[in-house]
Amino acid sequence: MRPRVFIVATESSGDNYGALLARQFRELRPDLEILGLGGGKMENAGVRVFRNMLEHSAVGFVEVVRSLRFFLDSMDLVIEKAKELKPEAIVLIDSPDFNLRIAPRIKALGIPVVYYVSPQLWAWREGRVEQIRKYVDRMLVIFPFEVEFYAKHGIEARFVGHPLLDLIDHEKVKKGAEHLRRGFKIPDSCKVVGLFPGSRRSEITRLMPRMLDAARELHNRDKNIVFPVGCAPWFTADRFQAAIKGYEDLPLRGVHGRSHEVMGLSDFALICSGTATVEAAIVGTPMLCCYRMSFTSALIASLLVNVEYACMVNILARKQVVPELLQFQAEPMTMAVIAREAMATGAPKQRDELKAVVKSLGGKGASLRAAEQVLTVAGLRPVSRPASGEVPMLPALAARPA
Repeated sequence: MRPRVFIVATESSGDNYGALLARQFRELRPDLEILGLGGGKMENAGVRVFRNMLEHSAVGFVEVVRSLRFFLDSMDLVIEKAKELKPEAIVLIDSPDFNLRIAPRIKALGIPVVYYVSPQLWAWREGRVEQIRKYVDRMLVIFPFEVEFYAKHGIEARFVGHPLLDLIDHEKVKKGAEHLRRGFKIPDSCKVVGLFPGSRRSEITRLMPRMLDAARELHNRDKNIVFPVGCAPWFTADRFQAAIKGYEDLPLRGVHGRSHEVMGLSDFALICSGTATVEAAIVGTPMLCCYRMSFTSALIASLLVNVEYACMVNILARKQVVPELLQFQAEPMTMAVIAREAMATGAPKQRDELKAVVKSLGGKGASLRAAEQVLTVAGLRPVSRPASGEVPMLPALAARPA
């Protein structure tokens, strides 16, 4: 019987990381059968996906409750398939409200659990670290400071680097950006402000109207600005057209599946808080981070969240590199003022600080390092090496339990 590994990803970034991981599994163990929950990226990487999770990805307390039945059914599906197919290991990617609920049930089946991309326990609900201790066999983290956090709790975490550095090819981004500029017939004299309203329905429906109003304000002052929109999988062409109704007079360009090229094209970007801010940092695009959630979710978050910044770039830098506009602050006029000032100066300080943040992320090879760790936990030896050769672990950033 072929050895099996499950990957569980419930939202867009997890789908990306799961796809990268699956490709490394294919190179290290061509005989490996890879199954799980995810999205189109994982399917394209050869994962047999039992259920596509991206249509129901949600963030915020109220938003998750609305999709609760779907998520509970999906949890049961993972356990049912695990019992039936008995994988050598299960990889849980981020999404703690989903994955930390199924981890005890998987552990009870005697299946090793690898957690890849740590829940942000250092930001809120730190007490859940005990669930990691009890039910996770190996924690693989993508931010260096997370090693210190887990060491403080007597847990060994392995820093493998950030998989976005594997995902983003700078030469491809540059060529793609040039192709977009030619395809949209954007003159060199025009400025480009990219709009990235998020990957989840709740994010897009709350932020897109405000970003469009900010675009109108910018365009009223300068007609030589074009606004490409980086559209996540949920934000289909039909949904995009519905969202821009009433804004057809603006030079908007919906771009699907090419967000990194849109970032490369942009002189400045308005970006929903989340993974996209780290992507923009790697590409080197100056940005403004913004976010809105329901009033109830925001109120609960204000009581529970224990970090100074919302933007991951700022958390990594331990200072404000990227301006943040959250909740009622995320108003179109303020967005427009910040974007206009940044484009006028070229934002040289932010560009330099973004480079410093990217250097802290461990370099390329995160997906390979993570795949090797999973195979070790699963008791499987690699039978081949990737064509690029061995990518070492990062021993200087590992930490032993206190």
